[in-house]
Amino acid sequence: MPDTKPRRIPLDRRVLVVREERIDLRPERGAVIFPLMGLLISGALFAIVVLFASELSATTLALILLPGLLLAPFAAMGLVYSVIGAAVVVEKAKQSVRFQQGVLGLGIGTMELVPFWKIDCIEVADYDLGEVTAGPRPPLDLRAWDIILVKESGKRLPIAQVMAGNSADLIEEGWDRCLDAAEAIAAMTESRVVITAETEPEEPAAPATEPAEQAG
Repeated sequence: MPDTKPRRIPLDRRVLVVREERIDLRPERGAVIFPLMGLLISGALFAIVVLFASELSATTLALILLPGLLLAPFAAMGLVYSVIGAAVVVEKAKQSVRFQQGVLGLGIGTMELVPFWKIDCIEVADYDLGEVTAGPRPPLDLRAWDIILVKESGKRLPIAQVMAGNSADLIEEGWDRCLDAAEAIAAMTESRVVITAETEPEEPAAPATEPAEQAG
């Protein structure tokens, strides 16, 4: 039987890729742009050194070569992470959630391993964007939510965030994505979703009005 197409849930700077037996929290596709630019720049610097080695002084060649030597490995690691790396991996077969390292670890080194049976819940909480104490009002007002794995010990491990513009349509769309991601993780880990975020109050139904009596 052919594999079902994975479901992609966009989050803040990352995307949740949901498959039948596995969930990956990965960088969004646009994350490859900056590492590719870094590799192109370092490649151009190396090409300049090769092409003009006989015409430039040793000091100038060293000044050109040094940034390339520093930039190339970081850009290469960033490219690998953006293509195959993952920040969080939920595996049904292994019954565990892995929180992995970032760019320097290529997204494959485990920082924390949480077995399913140690998970209390997947919490959807308000994400603190901080307060603006001075200066003009921010150009864009935001609402944000945090998806958190809560262990039975009480330890809280943030998984991902969702942000949305503070308007009714955008809040509803962002909230749906956040809840969809939390429910997907809870379903695979056989846990529950707990919502502690402030939700919009429902508008009270307008009272029914009696038709006006006709005169006469």
